[in-house]
Amino acid sequence: MKIYYILCLSILAVFTSCGNNSKSNHDTAAGEESAQEEIKTQYLREPVDIVPSTGEDYPKSLIDVGFPVIPDTEVTSVGNTEIENGTVVMQMETLKNIDQIKEFYDKEMVAKGWKIKDMKIFQGADAAYSYRNEDYSARILVINDKVQDFRKLAVTLNNRVKIEDY
Repeated sequence: MKIYYILCLSILAVFTSCGNNSKSNHDTAAGEESAQEEIKTQYLREPVDIVPSTGEDYPKSLIDVGFPVIPDTEVTSVGNTEIENGTVVMQMETLKNIDQIKEFYDKEMVAKGWKIKDMKIFQGADAAYSYRNEDYSARILVINDKVQDFRKLAVTLNNRVKIEDY
């Protein structure tokens, strides 16, 4: 009889521990799942460091045609620099917002004899501005990086095509 009780207690202990292990494994698995759900990948980006450029950083062709140097903006890339070759391209970055960029160029370009021309926004750009004078047209596309709160500007200056030249 003693052996019967010991055997029953042993079987009961085994079942009880199996049930607890199964529950704790389930709880552990559920806990790990919720922990995995709570952990989200965070991308750390270095802050944008804008080093203001001077007119010396602009292609000479832009300065020669009266294209204004926007303060607190860094020239990050220059493509073709000679307007005689057809197009000058320059890229910049700034912490100025889109309204400040538009206000600056509208005021400065008009003061230098350029006219504001309506322009539709290109796909991928958040703003687009266009100016022209008798000899050149200039376009500025602005891309707003909302994550790091800065703007990328792409400037294109072209010779204007005149029908009388053909």
